[in-house]
Amino acid sequence: MKRRNGTAAVLPGVGAAHHRGIPAGLLLVLAAACSSPGQSMQPLKLSAETRAATGATGPAYLIRTPAGTSVTLEEAVDVLADADVVFLGEQHDNAAGHAVQLALTEALGRRRGNIILSMEMFERDAQASLDLYLSGALSEEAFKGIARLWPNYDEHYRAAVEFCKEQGFPVLAANVYRPIASRVARDGARAAIGDPWAARTIHAPMDSEYHRRFTEVMGGHGNGVDDAIMNRVYEAQCLKDDTMAESMALALEAAAADPVTGQKPQVIHWNGRFHSDFGLGTVERLKLRDPSLNVAVVSMIERMPTVLEPLTEEELDQGHFVIVAEQP
Repeated sequence: MKRRNGTAAVLPGVGAAHHRGIPAGLLLVLAAACSSPGQSMQPLKLSAETRAATGATGPAYLIRTPAGTSVTLEEAVDVLADADVVFLGEQHDNAAGHAVQLALTEALGRRRGNIILSMEMFERDAQASLDLYLSGALSEEAFKGIARLWPNYDEHYRAAVEFCKEQGFPVLAANVYRPIASRVARDGARAAIGDPWAARTIHAPMDSEYHRRFTEVMGGHGNGVDDAIMNRVYEAQCLKDDTMAESMALALEAAAADPVTGQKPQVIHWNGRFHSDFGLGTVERLKLRDPSLNVAVVSMIERMPTVLEPLTEEELDQGHFVIVAEQP
């Protein structure tokens, strides 16, 4: 993947190196499509069950980068199934986007036969109750009472957890315990040292592209917020990235390989797209912990239903695939 400034990203790039694992037939399709920038996007075919499970009503599209062309769910799975870790970056309240995430997760689970669903939406201290619920030892009512679920859990995340429960796949409570992140935002990164619900090491470089993008999202320097305060908030963001990355790395390290294929489970990680766009954030922190991992990133953008213009270069740089979902 290349960024706008031309520097190499952490991921195998959108370019020649990025085509590792893509079937030859799909490569030919993508190569041909590169010469047709005006080609219209084709909406994904999603099942009624998937739409109902996420409350999706509008269309969604799946775009392969760098060509900027539509692919089917099956074509995307052909590519993503070869990855060790797949990041599904989301807009948290977009139902159509969540429907695509769910469809990809279910299809990859069936293709690989063994996955670990890793989620920003669960904090590390909830892992025990999550495991008990998945095993059937804890009722859903009791689980919901203690796991501090996000307000849109039933609408957007429950279906993925239930799929894993039915299939016997583990779900990883990957994120940092929220009060620790709040403490870091107030007191700095040192406030998290030694806490079992946080990453053992935190990487928060202030001279990085991630820091630049974070500052832009937060309104930039000079927006009335003291730089020291802004930097501590950035450290709290990085704490979440490092904790999710460490959670995945430890889960993969502990996972047993399939005795027939020799493959470890594929990790599918759901997070807000800023954590994984451009191969930064959690992706970068995961690669620091295990550079050998083959990582794929799926991003998400929103469009008004009547405005389906081609993706910009910046948007194409966000991931190996981009979900285009109707804006709520």
